[in-house]
Amino acid sequence: MVSWILGKLKWLTVLCAVGGPIVALACWQDGNRRRDVMAMGIQTEATVDSATRVKRRRGGTSYKLDLSWTDGGGVRRKVEEVSISHALAAQVIVDNQLAVDRLPIKYIAGEAGSPKFDENVVILADTAHQEQTDQELVYVGSAAGVLGLIGAALFFLPRRRRREAVAA
Repeated sequence: MVSWILGKLKWLTVLCAVGGPIVALACWQDGNRRRDVMAMGIQTEATVDSATRVKRRRGGTSYKLDLSWTDGGGVRRKVEEVSISHALAAQVIVDNQLAVDRLPIKYIAGEAGSPKFDENVVILADTAHQEQTDQELVYVGSAAGVLGLIGAALFFLPRRRRREAVAA
């Protein structure tokens, strides 16, 4: 039983050593993207077209909004599935109905309909919560990576074994 647990723990350290830095990098990039949009973006009001609640099998719930607005040049822009926090979802969705029809956003103008356009939209009411989450996950991912590296080194480094003396 102990060897089974140690075997699983050994591979968990490898997973942490690899997955931790990936999580930290992804959240760091998301935070940088959000800061760029906040610094260089165009502020406007977007109409909330729809909201989606996704419940996963293991209990996790996520919320996404579909937004649309007209930019300064009169072009109608639309973005789908913008992730929002649970706190903002509680304000936007009340009794399974949309309680808010417009939200302030910032966006970086790009090609409407391009596959990367939705990454350049930030909902201003949710920015502080998203930044805090990204910052926490950078620390958690970094810590998991360091602990994974230390654990993997302890599990996988060859150990010296004491040779028993042979009687002559």
